[in-house]
Amino acid sequence: MESTPMKDTAQTSRPRRTARFLTALALCTVLCSGCGTNLLSYYFDDLFDSGDAVERTPEQLAWEGMEAMRAKKYSKALESFQKLKERYPYSKYAILAELKIGDAHFYKKNYEEAALAYEEFARLHPRNEVIPYVLYQLGMSQYLISPSVDRDQDQTRKAMETFQRLMELYPGTEYASKAKVQILECEKRIAAHEFRIARMHYRMGKYRAAQLRLTRLQEEYPQAVEKLGYQQDIDKMLADCRECLNRQGDGKSIWTRLGF
Repeated sequence: MESTPMKDTAQTSRPRRTARFLTALALCTVLCSGCGTNLLSYYFDDLFDSGDAVERTPEQLAWEGMEAMRAKKYSKALESFQKLKERYPYSKYAILAELKIGDAHFYKKNYEEAALAYEEFARLHPRNEVIPYVLYQLGMSQYLISPSVDRDQDQTRKAMETFQRLMELYPGTEYASKAKVQILECEKRIAAHEFRIARMHYRMGKYRAAQLRLTRLQEEYPQAVEKLGYQQDIDKMLADCRECLNRQGDGKSIWTRLGF
């Protein structure tokens, strides 16, 4: 006789559990819909680790990127600025993202990527007030791509051209002054590269090749030669080259010297 109330209680609890389940289901449905915002994701993303499901505004992405740059977290900054550029290309913050993508790559020492970003910015926004800065950063990126004097100096020459362009277009600016200093650094690196090759030719007995490089080195980069202290060595090698070439008849065949 005492078991009957227990059965009644169990039977009564089933409808209540069903009602609670339906209520929760209805609440989830409401949260997942309406107003273009996924409220369920908004409140519970951190529980399910669903990533960047809640769309951040351009302002938020710009703020996050700048804060990451200030904290020197350049990978994080790059991520924020790339998202801003891709998701909101017509936002007023998009141009900031384009510039800071270059800066983030530069400070990560990804100089080739930085150069591409700065070149794109200069091409898309040629009249922007930050162009002197952009050209300077472009030149520095090109200069730092191949820092060794042992390698081909094409990037160094590109950097020198960029710095010269900056000086021509924006004379009297802070970055033009910096560019002038960097041009000398470019010349010194190129001069060191050319001197190394000329000395190698000289030691191998290729006096004509050595003479041509040393002469061109003096003519094209006199200030760099002076700063690097190469002049005495160049004078000695040139004198030896002339003496050896005279003994060899300037390295020309007998037929050439006879006019054939």
